[in-house]
Formats: sequence, structure tokens, C-alpha cells
Amino acid sequence: MPESILTDRIDSLPIGERWNVRLRLEELAISCECRKDGSLDIHIKNSNEALLVRMILLRHKASRSQHLAWLERCWHSSPDSGG
Repeated sequence: MPESILTDRIDSLPIGERWNVRLRLEELAISCECRKDGSLDIHIKNSNEALLVRMILLRHKASRSQHLAWLERCWHSSPDSGG
């Protein structure tokens, strides 16, 4: 049975950020390729890879205030914080 693959094309990030995303995806053994037009094609095989790709892209797309808000939510929901 052929493997189902979802391909997502990333072209909304600056080229330097796309390079960083590609390097991180390769570290995680997630298939991707740079295209001649500068976009990045990511081949997602399963839900775990989809989640990893989402987290990597959020890391590169989110603003500083969005990162801080996320950390604040994590801090308040951690078992040690009493929240």
C-alpha cells in the first residue's frame, strides 16, 4: 500500500528562516526540499511529523510577544507553579 504524504510549501518566511527550518527538519529526518523559486516543500508522512512541522514553523513565525505569551501560559499551567 503506498504511503500517504502531505506536501506543504513554505514561501511566507524570509529565505534565511526557510534555511533554518530546512536544517531543523533534516535533523528530525522529515523530508523536505528547496525549490528553484526559493520555496521549501515539506513532505509530511504522519501526525507526529505534522505536529513537529507546526511547532518548528511557529517558532520561526511567531513574534516575541507571542512567544512570551506562550511561555507565560506554560508557566501557569505547570504542576510546580500551583496553577
